[in-house]
Amino acid sequence: MDHSDKGKNMTNNTTNQALILYYSNSGNTKRAAETLQAQTGADMQALTFSPAYPKTYLRLGMVTQRQLKKNSRPKITNDLDLKPYQIIYLGFPTWFHRPPMFVNTFFETADIQGKVIVPFTTSASSQISESTPFLNEMAKTTGADVQTGFAANDLREITNYLKTHQLID
Repeated sequence: MDHSDKGKNMTNNTTNQALILYYSNSGNTKRAAETLQAQTGADMQALTFSPAYPKTYLRLGMVTQRQLKKNSRPKITNDLDLKPYQIIYLGFPTWFHRPPMFVNTFFETADIQGKVIVPFTTSASSQISESTPFLNEMAKTTGADVQTGFAANDLREITNYLKTHQLID
């Protein structure tokens, strides 16, 4: 598994279909996913879970801390057909300086062998580098190629990553 994506050409073409999978509670990750879609033309799907995450910040914090402490896995309720896709952009908010527990669920349940996973995160204070060790550990046995990914807090960050990694012209 190559976790170093510098200079790797992953240009999206007819044989390299892309999908943006994301979860957004506050709307920030959704806006990032929409910006990513506008630039790449990738298909897009919001992830849903059981139980659903609360919308209020205080309750959300309590639920996500409990999931971390119990090492629990929320169930992804989407019917994910990933077969047509070579590149999967996986978007999530960073909670407590790491990916949410549903990202573990994704890596444990999705058929991503041979897929390129490009994580992107939104956070007011955390960079993607805080999530990278967790993502690499989650991906160890999946056969997926997890890229370094990027923080997707603004248009400039998204565009820079896509151009640097030859995902757009």
